[in-house]
Amino acid sequence: MMETDPESLEATKRLQDATRKLLALRYGPYGEAGKNFRVRLDLEFQPSIPDFDEGGKEGMLMFELAPVSLIPCSVYNFLEIARTWRKGAFHRNAEHVLQAMAHSAVTQSMPFQEYSEEYPHKKGTVGYAGRPSGPAFYVSIEDNSEAHGPGSQQDDNPYEADCIVGRVIQGMADGTVDRIHTMPGHEFLEDKKKWVWIRRMHILVPEDGPGGYVEFSSSPDVIPEDDDNDDDDSE
Repeated sequence: MMETDPESLEATKRLQDATRKLLALRYGPYGEAGKNFRVRLDLEFQPSIPDFDEGGKEGMLMFELAPVSLIPCSVYNFLEIARTWRKGAFHRNAEHVLQAMAHSAVTQSMPFQEYSEEYPHKKGTVGYAGRPSGPAFYVSIEDNSEAHGPGSQQDDNPYEADCIVGRVIQGMADGTVDRIHTMPGHEFLEDKKKWVWIRRMHILVPEDGPGGYVEFSSSPDVIPEDDDNDDDDSE
């Protein structure tokens, strides 16, 4: 088990240390200062959503990524997904998570199941789907500390968990997450007209002054088109 094997632990530590340096070079030394990156998701609801006439098509989620000191590889991976975002959508409507497919330059799963007990899969957190995890991701709409935490989803390794990304800091209280959960249907939705599209991602980095954050990059404002590669059923 790599979570307890000394050589594996040393290898993952070296990778994490190198990733922190890469984060600072590419996105700025904010993690070193104890400040967290943020990613804003511009959403597009479709007419299939029950309250479309009242709520319209636009929506937004804001993620605050986990501290770089805890899970740098997961943070870096998600920033790369956001920076190179092409398109994706929430397409799984489960009782415990809302899962999104992610189409970007990041096409590989995480190199290892990076997880910190200091940042469990609580309600409102964002995790990578699958084992190995990613690049698909999900929002936990209930406490998934046991369902996706150490020892979950398999019987062989009591330490393995889903990789975690961060948490929703805008979209829980205002009802946006609840609105996504009204997508007609349960589990993976085959009908694309029922999905909630993620049109665009914006990376925000800390800055002194009003608001405390400025935009670092934003992906193109994509109008989703039918694509045979849209399907993504990562668990």
